[in-house]
Amino acid sequence: MEPIKTLLLTGENNHDWKRSAPYCKDLLEESKRFEVDLTTDPSASLADMDKLNDYGLFFVDYNGPQWANVAKENFITAVRNGTNVCILHASNNAFDGWVEYEKICALMWRSGAGHGKYHKFDVEVTDSDHPIMKGLPLVLKDHPDELYHGLSHMHHTDYHVLATAFSSIDSGGTGQSEPMVLVKTYGDGRVFHLILGHVGGGGGMDTFENRDFQSLLLRGCEWAATGDCTSN
Repeated sequence: MEPIKTLLLTGENNHDWKRSAPYCKDLLEESKRFEVDLTTDPSASLADMDKLNDYGLFFVDYNGPQWANVAKENFITAVRNGTNVCILHASNNAFDGWVEYEKICALMWRSGAGHGKYHKFDVEVTDSDHPIMKGLPLVLKDHPDELYHGLSHMHHTDYHVLATAFSSIDSGGTGQSEPMVLVKTYGDGRVFHLILGHVGGGGGMDTFENRDFQSLLLRGCEWAATGDCTSN
């Protein structure tokens, strides 16, 4: 089985991307299913459309200034034509007003969004038949993370939720279940949006060292790239 060529887009974030991005690169490559190029200059790396044809997956761990226009156009064209996407955590905070990126994410951190304290909570699977979730426990216990709430549904775009978590009032949340994992399509591209994934602050790398998180990330990336899962 050929490894899935992946372009990991990072270099700016309100989270500690200098730890999260290399960690994700190593995790993906250690699975033997991925070959990852990590860039800290997405505008430059996305400038050559011909080179983008080599990639089966864009992994977005970025929340910073807008990319150059040609990079944005090439990113959207590639996804529309079948390059697949993983959106990680605070990447859904990025690019306010970039409509096509907002459609790719479906749910975005915009006005009204928030999270309570970093804490452990249960993640409940809502579609156990989806390839990403098939065979996983119905409840992923004691996941350490930020629990985002109040994300905005952008531009009426379709999406499908695979897992939720209860945002408790005691933790600073909403008292409601909030989406944690979603999938969708954009053109011919598949999108895996993992709303979990905090790094830094009081949590350190606890989230990324959690085995359930690692499994979700690997399975989601593989499903996005291939439409199926062989990862455990």
